[in-house]
Formats: sequence, structure tokens, C-alpha cells
Amino acid sequence: MTSSLSSSQELDAILARTRCLLLDFDGPVCDIFAGLPATTVAERLRRLITGQGVGMPERVLRSPDPIEVFTYSATISADLAARVEAEMADLELAAVATARPTPYVHEVVTSCRDSGRSVAVVSNNADRAVRSYLTRHGLDDRIDLVVARTSADPALLKPSSHLIEQAISGLGAHPDDCVLVGDSTTDIQAARLAGIDSIGYANRPGKHGSLTAAGALAIGTSLADLVPVLRARPLPN
Repeated sequence: MTSSLSSSQELDAILARTRCLLLDFDGPVCDIFAGLPATTVAERLRRLITGQGVGMPERVLRSPDPIEVFTYSATISADLAARVEAEMADLELAAVATARPTPYVHEVVTSCRDSGRSVAVVSNNADRAVRSYLTRHGLDDRIDLVVARTSADPALLKPSSHLIEQAISGLGAHPDDCVLVGDSTTDIQAARLAGIDSIGYANRPGKHGSLTAAGALAIGTSLADLVPVLRARPLPN
């Protein structure tokens, strides 16, 4: 594999039939935890849980993933999950100030709009954090729809298909017209459950194999390769 998307023919075929591009947020749009590491957020959530006298299994104690800590809190009680989700949302909102844009994401979004395609952001991150980032970086008027976390129920998050199905419905689209760009196996799994194609964004070494195994139809390390294909494949008026 090169540094660009693998199988340019497959990518071209996917995007040629795509009318709605769904982007995961943390990864394909930005690195939200560039300045406030996810490990720090996870630790803050663990402190909130242990402060309630609740113990955690070793895997949760060691996890760098805030969503995993949040998911565990929901096994204790709905009230604890709500408190953990609210704290996580506050921290994600604070992280927006130091989030780092993903290279070429602005070009991808603009190319979609110019070629007649809709763009949605579908994220496990808090809705208010996603919207704050998009406004801060001048993307809010180029994104047709945001479907992100608004609930303290982790069962509604990817790898569940719930958010993607909400996006498809909100765009008035058919699953065959949609493709998701995601950087995690949960993104790809959720896309499969929702019955849509997916493109894996392998933004770190070692992701190619896991994204392929999860079912991504094309894999890449740069969003740059989407731009010429989108521009060359405008939708008919």
C-alpha cells in the first residue's frame, strides 16, 4: 500500500455512486484531542467514577478511550452514566480550542458541495463539541447535517448503526447513496450494520489491516485522494 487510498478503481466506483458523504468527526475531520489527550479525558472520567465509590475492572482502569470508560459507567447506573457523559461533553468542548484539523478535510467538504453531494458529520463525540468545532473552523455552513452524541446511553453510539441511520433519514437519502469515511473499526462496523459502504481512513500505522478486516471497501492514509475523484464525478443536476 502507498500513502494514498488503495484501489483507485474501487474508490472511483464508490464515490461515483455516492450522493451523501458521511464523515466521522474525530479522525476524518480533526484530531479533537490533539491538545487535550484522550488519555487525560479518560482519567478524569475514572476519577469521577471512583469518587462515587465505584470500582472498575483492570481493562477500564487502563483504557485510553473515554468512550470505554463512559460505557462502563452505564453498567453501574443511568445516573452515573449521565454524570460521566456530561463531564465528557464538557471536556470535549474544551478540547475544541486545541483540536487539529485533518489535512484536506476542507477540500473534501468543498468538493462534495461543488459536485452536488451532501455532507454529514456522524460522531460519537458530543453534539455541542462537534458544532463548536465546525463553527470555529468555518465548516458549519458547508455541512448539511450533524448527528452526534446527545444521550447518556452508550448503546446508541457506534458500532451501533443508530447514528448513521439517523443521518441517512435526516438527509432524506437511501443507504445505497451513502458512504462513511471513518478511522476506527467501530465506524466500519456501524456502516455495515446500516447497509452503507465505507472508506477506512488509516491515519496511524497498523490501522490498514483492522479496517480492512472490519469491512472497509477502500483504505487510505490521506483524504487528498478523494478530492480529484469527487471533482471529476459531479452529480447530474
